[in-house]
Amino acid sequence: MLKSRFFISVVCSMICLHTIAQTERITFQMPHLYPEGTVFYNKENVFFVSSVRTGTIGKVDNKGNYKTFYEDSSLKSTFGMKIDDKKNRLWVLASDPNKLYSKYSDSSTLKKMIRLIGIDLNNGKKVADIDLSGLYQGKHFGNDLTLDNKGNIYVTDSYSPVIYKIDTNEKPSVFATSDLFKSEEIGLNGIVYNPLGFLLTVNDTNGYLLKVDINDPSKITKVKLKMFIPGADGILMNGNDLVISQNKGANKALELSSNNNWVSAELKGATSAEDRFAQPSTVTIMNGKVFLLNSKLNELQDSTIPKSKDFSLQLVQFQSMK
Repeated sequence: MLKSRFFISVVCSMICLHTIAQTERITFQMPHLYPEGTVFYNKENVFFVSSVRTGTIGKVDNKGNYKTFYEDSSLKSTFGMKIDDKKNRLWVLASDPNKLYSKYSDSSTLKKMIRLIGIDLNNGKKVADIDLSGLYQGKHFGNDLTLDNKGNIYVTDSYSPVIYKIDTNEKPSVFATSDLFKSEEIGLNGIVYNPLGFLLTVNDTNGYLLKVDINDPSKITKVKLKMFIPGADGILMNGNDLVISQNKGANKALELSSNNNWVSAELKGATSAEDRFAQPSTVTIMNGKVFLLNSKLNELQDSTIPKSKDFSLQLVQFQSMK
């Protein structure tokens, strides 16, 4: 009987440990940073992270050491970021979408500012500052960006139904508009270039996955899914699959696949509820591994929640849904 009880106790302990186990995290401390955007920089083996609270751009190594890379209070809040290897730049979107976010927010920029900042990766100096706010009349929130194979940049505006394009000469223009981009809250969010010749982007509130033809941006279609993805945030291509970060209470990542050039797609995998992501925002790849940024932005919306001093990049492991 004693041996049986011991065996049951051991089995129970193993099950409990499995239940609460979480994936690897790279935790870094920087009080009140609240990072939203991230991208991994292979040459230095570091993550860049943005900040909705101060606009500061920082570096995080794989041991969790944080170091300021670029600081400018006029940026208000910083969001999506991508690396341009051809120009050796870090491109970052700066906006002022919510007065609860940035401690530098003011009436002259609130829901008006949308800037694309280029920072030299060698010396950390700003080398480009592109104002997009005058291209389309309305409120603005520059949220995410992607680059195509020629170096053109595409930017989503979450408050106006627009995708902007910045060409290789750094000339900005309105690239695409559509009612599918609209929303009463957050519209377009994450965006990614697919080498087959189109953009994929998500409507945060409506949960649509949308396909935009690079050569004819009037061709905008809704990718056929068996579900909607409200709270869809950052996205990226991982090989032929699409990874989507989802928040708004879901707090997970999804993996989609398509066998018909993204006319339709199906759910291939999803993270486990046990992994406990904390308001995940953007996603990046480090040495073949997918990492998701735990932004904790929900804490800024609720004055009763203690404000965090630490944040993390968390390994994504998908459970098959097929």
